[in-house]
Amino acid sequence: MNFEKMFSTIDTHVAGEAFRIIIHSAITLNESSLEMNHASIKEKYVHEKELLLNEPRGHRGMNGLIVAPSRVADFALLFVNHDSGVRFKYGGLVTTVTALLETGNLAKKEDNVYEIETVNGIHLVYATYEDQEVEMVRFESEECRVMETTEEYELVEIDSNRNYLIYSLPDSIPGIHMDYLSSIIKWGKQTAEKVKNTIQFDGILIRELLVNGVRSVTFENDGSILRSPGIDSTFAIFTALLNGSGNLTKLTNQSIFDSKLTARLIAGTDNRFSVETRGFVTGTHQFIYDQEDPLKSGFLLK
Repeated sequence: MNFEKMFSTIDTHVAGEAFRIIIHSAITLNESSLEMNHASIKEKYVHEKELLLNEPRGHRGMNGLIVAPSRVADFALLFVNHDSGVRFKYGGLVTTVTALLETGNLAKKEDNVYEIETVNGIHLVYATYEDQEVEMVRFESEECRVMETTEEYELVEIDSNRNYLIYSLPDSIPGIHMDYLSSIIKWGKQTAEKVKNTIQFDGILIRELLVNGVRSVTFENDGSILRSPGIDSTFAIFTALLNGSGNLTKLTNQSIFDSKLTARLIAGTDNRFSVETRGFVTGTHQFIYDQEDPLKSGFLLK
């Protein structure tokens, strides 16, 4: 067997959202800026991306991350996603800091603050690391705001560049519960198809108000369910609730799979939030690109 290319990864997740950190690959980052390297991956390494993210090696919910050196931060991070328009996810900061510290690829800092360069700028992440384990990661959002409110939905902008449509639980769905998953999936795909040509969005949410927070489901552009409460989604729901009632300081968002994220309003602000959460390393893997494999680029189940 002739192995043309081999890839090594660290697999991780935060609140159920999976991230595959690519630590060795045939992907070469030799452009002069992070933005240009991001464009280069999208244009030159389609097959490599498909190999690492598609089934049978990955799945629809898998996100890719590439760690690179940085002149202005502790390291740089590039996001590789099924949707080439996705350039950044907060969960990637959490899982990468966790994986790099726990595998000895990032030196522990005395102040526990790590700077990560992305195409969206430099993000500060606070991570506590004791006994070879990351116990907590904390980060803050940029500005969030409600852009539009209609009878059907609220449109919320996160970090001045990602938009989410928030809908209340429709009458056709009794509740956000696994018993109603078929109806939820159907609603998400129909709604994404309905609005995709009229509104620019990064995600669609349905929310159900609970006594101690909210339960929600996030759908990506193609109507697929996000396997997490969603960090952006949590910020979006918090922003929308503050727009109607300004007395919230903390919000817990629960997914249909019972994973949770809790956001807190940053003191002295009206629309910025912080999250404390954990990332988990789930495995290390090596993948081989074999030209003779009829499914060398994988596939996605819809």
